[in-house]
Amino acid sequence: MKKIILSFGAICFLASCSSTSHTYRSSTIADKQVIAGQVIVDSKLDVKEKITSISSKRNSVGEAKDEAYYKAITENNIDVVVDPIFEVTTSDKILFWGGKSIAKLTGFGATYVNPRSKVEAIKELKSVDTLDIKKFDAIYNSSSVIKSNTSTATKRSGFWAIFFK
Repeated sequence: MKKIILSFGAICFLASCSSTSHTYRSSTIADKQVIAGQVIVDSKLDVKEKITSISSKRNSVGEAKDEAYYKAITENNIDVVVDPIFEVTTSDKILFWGGKSIAKLTGFGATYVNPRSKVEAIKELKSVDTLDIKKFDAIYNSSSVIKSNTSTATKRSGFWAIFFK
């Protein structure tokens, strides 16, 4: 009788393991005609401080990465991790033991700002002058090739490329 009670207790103990799942925002819309308002947002990126997060020991690499991403968002009060880099360590599996993964996330945190409708965003774009975009490219893109008055091509970059066309 003692063996039966001990066996039953051991089975209950082993079956009572807890499981935790971590997820982040994602939405799926059913395959039907749904009218949804599209919202455009800007992201405010903080490049001065890196975000780091470490998961607990998980059964798979995917679970470890999801937990690290979830912790990074919730612990740092951000909306998204920009350019996340994962460092995953998995222990060796010997029979039934081991094989657990730990993920360390490093990246930059960003929050969503300036929400507006798609129509408002299009109106903003209409007010942008394309000449300003060309000037920006000339200043920050050093691969601009501009011809001089002579027949040879000279390579000018930065601020001076705007004036020497």
